[in-house]
Amino acid sequence: MSSSLTSASYIRNISYGLRRQLSDFLDPQDRWKDVIVSIRKPSGELRYSQLHVRRFEGLVAQGKSPTVELLNDWGTTNCTVGELVDILKSRNLLAAARLLLPCKTPTYCSNTGEEYSSAETHLLPLPLPPDRDPPTRPLGETQSQPPPAGSAPETQVLSDNSQTGHTGVSSFMYSELRKITGNFDDRSVSSGGSRLGEGGFGTVYKGFLNNRAVAVKKLNPVNDMPLDKLQDQFNQEIQTLKVLKHENLVDMVGFSCDEQQMCIVYAFMANGSLLDRLACLDGSPPLSWRQRCLIAEGTARGLEYLHSNHHVHRDVKSANILLDENFVAKISDFGLTRASAKHTSTTMRTDRIVGTRAYMAAEALRGEITPKSDVFSFGVVLLEILSGLPPADENKEPQFLMDIRDDIDDEDEDLTLEQFLDRKMTDWELSQVESIYCLASNCLDDRKNRRPFIKQVHRLFQRFTAS
Repeated sequence: MSSSLTSASYIRNISYGLRRQLSDFLDPQDRWKDVIVSIRKPSGELRYSQLHVRRFEGLVAQGKSPTVELLNDWGTTNCTVGELVDILKSRNLLAAARLLLPCKTPTYCSNTGEEYSSAETHLLPLPLPPDRDPPTRPLGETQSQPPPAGSAPETQVLSDNSQTGHTGVSSFMYSELRKITGNFDDRSVSSGGSRLGEGGFGTVYKGFLNNRAVAVKKLNPVNDMPLDKLQDQFNQEIQTLKVLKHENLVDMVGFSCDEQQMCIVYAFMANGSLLDRLACLDGSPPLSWRQRCLIAEGTARGLEYLHSNHHVHRDVKSANILLDENFVAKISDFGLTRASAKHTSTTMRTDRIVGTRAYMAAEALRGEITPKSDVFSFGVVLLEILSGLPPADENKEPQFLMDIRDDIDDEDEDLTLEQFLDRKMTDWELSQVESIYCLASNCLDDRKNRRPFIKQVHRLFQRFTAS
């Protein structure tokens, strides 16, 4: 047993040495498969499909441990040692469970024949993973002491009659928003309803305020997020958009949080998300090469503004890049955004991993918050812009678009850069394509210190779009 681990510890904090010891129990006779088929998402669905299982099987031929790789992959979520031990015990893999935490009852381990004495065993508490993210803090800074009893919490839900402190931002009654969205009509806009789309934390509806089209995001509770955590993200987005105003950030019109319903009202984006336009959803025409360059340049400009104001977005992706009627890029969804406590560009840490896996840099999966992680995510967006492909596809190898560079850069592979380009796009120039692909590769460097700053990225696109 590792004395530094508890049932609430995250799996990603298990040392490599201990993972190797676990593999000694689980790799033989493919006992790791008993574990992988027991892992579920917070919704109750299986996290790994048979396609995933076959991928892990293929690691054996490469001399890799499927157990270690499984723990590495599962550890990118906020799963805990307690959850792993529960699975190991349910599968009677008690020797493996005992490496992490004491077993619940004395018994013989079926795969080793080892007997555990009752003196060494006791009831194992298995608390749920922490719900609330502790405040992020610069590396090296000690965590502050908790506030004295009775003091106000760091974040509070804004009341519906609160003053926003910024001209043009209004607070609405929930009943008003219900009225302008047709009682949040869940039929799509194309079917005569109000629903524009759905994201990770809410559904977006179209409405009209004084004949002005707006988008109303209604935040919905999700299985793995308690209400107070959702409120934190609601507050974070409102506070960020009240403070930060820029041409390439989505414009917040107002908000509502009465009747226990949290809603944020934005200016309506007539051309939806970059993700949908690259996919030509609803029969929209393909984006031209110049449009794509202008969208990339606008996104880089918006990120440069965020970073210069000491904010890290943490969820840069094509679904969060919205396009107005002139296809001007607007970065959206600031619920995960964090500002440096000391208004510097230093790296911060968080205990809870958030973001979208297909866009996340290695350090983000370790809980580091740094502007260079946004640069990495932007690199994935550039690959989407070049190829028109989605960021992830479970039915393809490699699964993540970020990994396709290995095939393009490998002379022994058939895929070339020109074959990688979106065939719906006809007006591209090879020299610019090569420059942007090289830039994307630099943004996706595994070593964050070798990635460019977003200011350098923006300058390159300025050269492309100036002509």
